[in-house]
Amino acid sequence: MLWVILLIIVVILLSITALTVIWLCFRAITPEGENPPKWGELRPLKRLFQRRFFIFRMAAAVVLAGLMTIPISFIKDLVDERYVRGSEVISEISGLWGGVQTFAGPVISVPFTVRSAESEQIPLTEAELSIERSRGGDRVSREVIRTVESLHEALVLPEYLAIEGKVSTEMRSRGIYSTRVYTAELAVSGNFLKPDLSGLSPHITDIHWDKAVAAVGISGTRAIRDISGLEIAGQTLKFLPGSSGNDALPTGFSSQCDLSSIPDGEPVPFEFRVSVGGANSLFLTPVGTFSRFRIESEWPHPNFTGAGLPTSRDISPEGFAAVWEIPNLVRNYPQVSGMESWAERSVSDYDWDYGVRDLARGNGGYYLGEYVAGVEFFEPVFHYSLLLRSTKYAALFILMTFLALAILENFLVERSEVRLNMVQYGVIGLGLALFYLTLLAVSEHLGFGRAYLLSAAINVAMTGGYVLGALKLRKPAALTALVQGLLYALLFFILRMEDYALLAGSVLLLLATASLMFTTRNINHPQKPGPTDAPDATLDMEF
Repeated sequence: MLWVILLIIVVILLSITALTVIWLCFRAITPEGENPPKWGELRPLKRLFQRRFFIFRMAAAVVLAGLMTIPISFIKDLVDERYVRGSEVISEISGLWGGVQTFAGPVISVPFTVRSAESEQIPLTEAELSIERSRGGDRVSREVIRTVESLHEALVLPEYLAIEGKVSTEMRSRGIYSTRVYTAELAVSGNFLKPDLSGLSPHITDIHWDKAVAAVGISGTRAIRDISGLEIAGQTLKFLPGSSGNDALPTGFSSQCDLSSIPDGEPVPFEFRVSVGGANSLFLTPVGTFSRFRIESEWPHPNFTGAGLPTSRDISPEGFAAVWEIPNLVRNYPQVSGMESWAERSVSDYDWDYGVRDLARGNGGYYLGEYVAGVEFFEPVFHYSLLLRSTKYAALFILMTFLALAILENFLVERSEVRLNMVQYGVIGLGLALFYLTLLAVSEHLGFGRAYLLSAAINVAMTGGYVLGALKLRKPAALTALVQGLLYALLFFILRMEDYALLAGSVLLLLATASLMFTTRNINHPQKPGPTDAPDATLDMEF
């Protein structure tokens, strides 16, 4: 790829620039009478790799680790791009399957007739104006009282509402992207109390209980998989599309029911079942005077959300079961009201991602969506979020690998004069950076766990083999591979931790700092002349 070639060129140019700066510094500090080092020679640099100059070698490792953030930033941008594309595809899949579902109801709308007197000013005719003037009056109109009948609707909410939900989840894919969707089997039951609607208006002349409509609201009707008939007041009725003009439930399904034979104050039992598809979250609306919801699923990572948490819950690796028991005191709308009191808003208008209710929508009034309870089928470790988190640790782990190499060389100096030079450190760092690119590419096909294992194994083998080829010593190569493997294992567990990731990262930093303190504790002590301090000792560290 073109950007990889450009990246390599940038790293090479930066490395050459850094070496040039170091060379110029040594030329500037060369004592008078001594020949300044030539470019390509830089023999004074060998003092940086002797034990008494260990601190400079550590500083060089830090600088190289900083340079490695350049390729890491390119890889992070690529991860961001793939993350955005994956999120778009997942949103499309979720939307086609059903999206976030909010279930509300059932409620009953009852039409009633109101008779009222209205006055109207009618202009006087020419004859009437003449008579009025002859009497000395100045009226130009007369008042007419008319009796007007208008049709209104009342909304009646249930006295008791129970919903038993069984939710099964499955994976849906498009290309290399996949997301989890669900199918919810909801058993809805309860009862209404037939109310006395005379309190809604003093001018009610007739209540049309024979034309009552039971409506159920759902945010995505196209995701309905199956539905039973509505059993209410001893009748079995068929649901029809639409909410029959119910302002409180703009989207849903409904059924007309005759409740005229039921006395006022008597319970009206109801029951039905519905199967609906959705994704991400399922919300239920407590429209009853007392509402009881129970949801169970095999998904082991639920995130209970909405305006209220469950009163009891049981979560295990085999799934979860949660129960909500909600009285009507938690909301701000009554059990019986006129339809004109309700806002023309969908039950899914509540933005649960930000917890902000948009009261500017519709025409004001009561709003069913002000209180919902539900569960999010939460992915605790999302594929691309893991990749993004891993790149945040990249610079730290590259630096720790460099420090481990430097510490290892420091302990081996008394037994061997062979060391890695800074160019070889840079090559190792480039390989460590490419680990994240390999992880991104492979994880889109094999999943994060297997991709991480494969990428780490490849990188450990490459680094260990490179150190073996450079130093011709097996022990340093094996120790380097072991340290790098432990670092990758530690990074994997940190990425998998939800609640303790920060703690684990902090402990890792403390351990690294403690190792560095132990290694550099004697760095300012006088050193005895050793083989590496002899003026004619030749070390394999020239550039």
